[in-house]
Amino acid sequence: MRKIDENKKEAITQAVFQLTKEVGLVGLSIAKVAKIAGVSPATIYVYYKDKADMLSQILIGVKDILDEGQKEIILSVSDPLEQFKKLLRHLIDKWTTYPKHAIFMRAALENPSEIAPHGIAYSNKRAEVIVALYDRLLDSGKIKPLSQHLLISWTAGGIMNNLLYHAQMGTQPDDAEIQQMIELSVDAIKKNL
Repeated sequence: MRKIDENKKEAITQAVFQLTKEVGLVGLSIAKVAKIAGVSPATIYVYYKDKADMLSQILIGVKDILDEGQKEIILSVSDPLEQFKKLLRHLIDKWTTYPKHAIFMRAALENPSEIAPHGIAYSNKRAEVIVALYDRLLDSGKIKPLSQHLLISWTAGGIMNNLLYHAQMGTQPDDAEIQQMIELSVDAIKKNL
């Protein structure tokens, strides 16, 4: 068995990130990844069974990075609405710190058929803390009775769209814009009392 070269593995991951931004996951191929990574296609098969496994393993690593500390941050306050604000701030911080990772994660979630089932299962498992938060929000009566899909798409999805714009432009949102993103997200789902 060949020895794992972490530098080559990282070059493969970076090539996947680049191609995700340029051609998306569907347009990405082992041959294209190998060319950009500066390795042979056979080298990629040392690390991964196929394209779906490669994307799945990269998604697992990306989720670990982007979700790190998320549960502790959410649970650092008791009010579900404040937990939600903390979650949004955490997501913004992670997504602006790791824009390539965020772009890849978004593409993976939009194209689950390109990802091996174990990657999707892992991603869903990591998202359980957010699902539980949305359940607490709904149970609190402080937000409109919306489906989790709408809650996610109108809050985190909107923020992600804005952050992707910044990533494509090579800019970063300032503190005022970050606060506005959080306020807009909260206002979109909060009940008018």
